Amino acid sequence: MRQSSMLVLAAFAAAVFVLPANARSEGRVSVGPVLWREDTNLQVTRATNFDGSNDTSDQQEKDWDVLGSGAGVRVGYDFARLFSLHGEVGVTQATVRDKDVVDPNQDIGSLGLNDGVYYSVGARVGDNFSGSGNYFWRIGGALSGLSTALDEDITTSWDYDETRFSFDGRLGVWTRNVGVFGGLRFVQSSADLRETDRSNLPGFQTRKIELEREGNVDFLLGAQTRGPDVAGFAEIGIGGTFSAAAGMTVGF
Repeated sequence: MRQSSMLVLAAFAAAVFVLPANARSEGRVSVGPVLWREDTNLQVTRATNFDGSNDTSDQQEKDWDVLGSGAGVRVGYDFARLFSLHGEVGVTQATVRDKDVVDPNQDIGSLGLNDGVYYSVGARVGDNFSGSGNYFWRIGGALSGLSTALDEDITTSWDYDETRFSFDGRLGVWTRNVGVFGGLRFVQSSADLRETDRSNLPGFQTRKIELEREGNVDFLLGAQTRGPDVAGFAEIGIGGTFSAAAGMTVGF
């Protein structure tokens, strides 16, 4: 995933920085910080042991979720009308948890991974409508991913990689320069959790659990501001995940 992340970031850099250099008169660049946090339910699609044997049924008996957070920088390019490009890159931390619901003790495993990065690239279209222009609509899509790891000791390490595609639609109303909106977000994601034990013989050092989101639809509620140079947003998502995100950008 790290290799594909670099290709996506390179493509975004070309779109955001090279294109505006030839078309600054048509739009503007914006930059600003972003914070986010998510708690997402997961389900196991496939699992293998160190020896390559199938462990799917045992892992599917557990309840899985991932709690993640991140801080990054968003860069965007707004065209003169309707269309915008945006991307984010930053640092992230994730905790993968599993609960053995079959065991009477309901044992919970928690694995904190604290060495990670994330990226997101996307596009959005939208405009105001109604005679007074007090209402607005937005439709957008994004490709994002994160990669985080943990060195448990000198022989054991863990890696968690996630890739996600999302598509959302929003309707809102402006009250002066503050807009309140609601909407839906559809998400397709896949992830894998790998444990590497270098004390095992070669060929028997890695076990892998493949995961996906338990629900694909989120309900969105949030607010955003508009201004000549500074804009901000805050939103929460409820459904397949509980998410919260906030950020601001400065245009130039």
